[in-house]
Amino acid sequence: MTEDVQVLRERVGEATGQTPAGRGLPFDHVGFVAPRLLATAVGSTRVTLHLDTGAVTAVPAEHPMDTAFGLSESARRAPREFLRTMPLADPQKTRELASPDGDLLVSTVEGNIVLRSAADGRPVPLTTDGCPEHEYRFDLVDPALASMGMAFPVCNWSPDGARLAVHRVDNRGVHAAPQVHYLKREDELVHRYHAQAGGPLERCTLHVLDVYGRPEVELDLGDTTDTYPVHAAWLPDGSQLVVFVLRRDCRRLDVLLADAATGATRPMFSEESESFVRIHHDVYFGRKLGVFPTPDSTGLLHLSERSGWKHLYLYDLEGRLVRQLTDGQWPVDYVHRVDDEYAYLTAHLDQDRPYDVHLARVPLAGGPVQRLSEQPGVHSVVFAPSGEALVDTWSTPAEGPRSVLRRADGSLLCELSTADTSRLDWTPPQQFTVTAADSETELWGVMFFPADFDESRQYPLVEHVYGGPQLAAGPHSFMGLFSRVAHALAQLGHVTFVIDGRGTPERSKAFHDVVLRDWTAGLVPDHAAAVEQLKRRHAFLSDAKVGVVGHSWGGYSAFRLAAERPDVYAAAVSSAPGFDPYSSVLYECYLGFPQTDRDAYRNADSYRVADRLESAFLLACGTSDHATWTDSVKMSEALIRAGKPHEFVVMPEQYHGFGSVHDSYLWRKVSGFLRAHLEEK
Repeated sequence: MTEDVQVLRERVGEATGQTPAGRGLPFDHVGFVAPRLLATAVGSTRVTLHLDTGAVTAVPAEHPMDTAFGLSESARRAPREFLRTMPLADPQKTRELASPDGDLLVSTVEGNIVLRSAADGRPVPLTTDGCPEHEYRFDLVDPALASMGMAFPVCNWSPDGARLAVHRVDNRGVHAAPQVHYLKREDELVHRYHAQAGGPLERCTLHVLDVYGRPEVELDLGDTTDTYPVHAAWLPDGSQLVVFVLRRDCRRLDVLLADAATGATRPMFSEESESFVRIHHDVYFGRKLGVFPTPDSTGLLHLSERSGWKHLYLYDLEGRLVRQLTDGQWPVDYVHRVDDEYAYLTAHLDQDRPYDVHLARVPLAGGPVQRLSEQPGVHSVVFAPSGEALVDTWSTPAEGPRSVLRRADGSLLCELSTADTSRLDWTPPQQFTVTAADSETELWGVMFFPADFDESRQYPLVEHVYGGPQLAAGPHSFMGLFSRVAHALAQLGHVTFVIDGRGTPERSKAFHDVVLRDWTAGLVPDHAAAVEQLKRRHAFLSDAKVGVVGHSWGGYSAFRLAAERPDVYAAAVSSAPGFDPYSSVLYECYLGFPQTDRDAYRNADSYRVADRLESAFLLACGTSDHATWTDSVKMSEALIRAGKPHEFVVMPEQYHGFGSVHDSYLWRKVSGFLRAHLEEK
């Protein structure tokens, strides 16, 4: 290895005419520009490295003026920003999507699909009949959702780059939520489409566009009213697309095969259940559909919870079940690669540690699941383009990330990196278990401590809650989704914990289904039971009532915990909370429809329990958060009418997430609020 590095340094020196600094690899990042060709920069010089020959070639420098005016090769090929519209959310800045060969880049402008050629950098509309009310879109992976494991690569371009899969959304008749912008000289009112529970839903149709000018093809799906149709995948040969259609109530899905040239479709298989077969967030936002074509275009893998656990099934293209590939009392997380012999997946294989995620593979021909990772923790995987090797990275809440390079069979090639946590000024978090309110089910959580934690002292206990049915919030890796806020709350002088009660995913279907038609069935009893057990177990926890802090769905949960268990919670913070179950289609998967499931919606409605609030309460919301601003104003009104004192922190011009200045302001408010209302001993 040392000799290889030295040879590489010498070749870099020859190519660039300068001696690389240091002693190791003379660059800190690389990227593939072809299957066996890497590109990187050494100082100000760009170079390519050929993996087969070891040749290092300097790339001629581009003229600064060419780059500034978008005329250089790199500027023409670099994806540019555009404003992307999204379901239920505000438009977001994102970047063009490049075709497989990088010669074309796609975006949307005022409801139409636009292609930009890397040859001259000029855009050309591919559709012309779109408009904001009836617009074309294409799927993109949201980086924030991808970081949470809630979004995965989606299919737009055909494998040969000749066709583009898009959808057209008809928003006419859908509820438009008002959004007022106050900070200019004159107020500005805009509206954002936001379908409400039981109300009109946008109608979506699927289309295939041809970059060489052939007519647009609409896939024959019949009436798509009250369904969510999605392009799931191109078959590798590019002739057909797999289409995934989820019924609006999430109780039935249909998988079809569509001819890309004619739009003709035929059914492959369906799945129906008394509860959700896919959760709404996975389909609506993350496109985490769970269908994967085989490389030879003869089969389709499908993730299903029909057995009570999420497992993998193989179908042929006639829709016949060939075999079940995985089985057992543990769930598959997701499939990350399929080759001619194996499906490579992540799964919760160790039910003694149910939130650990391991790498595994299973033969398509049938056979036992082969575990590829050994160490406890949450493992993630990145495959080499060839599939011959993979990077395995894992961590626990108390152990920093480690990365190793493995062959596809799991055998170790080399260590890549190990995070050094020795200089952290911290007390490492601890995983723990408690028993749910049913006195049977084991719940898992993570506890966070002040940096100067002293076990002989007593500390107030604060819960950082989410409680939503679409994701497991417990941060069981080193930098889990909820780690940052939990660490921050602990540094205010509290012991903080995050736990996943019944009604959340990543366990059995029965564990998740507790949320069905009754959000509070697991939420309030389980979280309150966890508090009581932790306080009995640890002498360093104060006997006083505890605090609870939550954002978004967690804002709802924090309020319900405080309102329904004033004997447990002394203070609650709800930021960007969604209190009103009637306000969004996101609730339909779990509650049904207001017209037919009136009791479920009434029980989920938090305004009706406002008069039960005895805890100190801080409410915070951004005025531009069209999804939750109205909910927050209604809650404040309900509390005022009930004679309940509370603080309402208004965040001007903020959306569902807060900018750094406003976030810092809110944290100062939260710090003082918790200090004032949590008793310390």
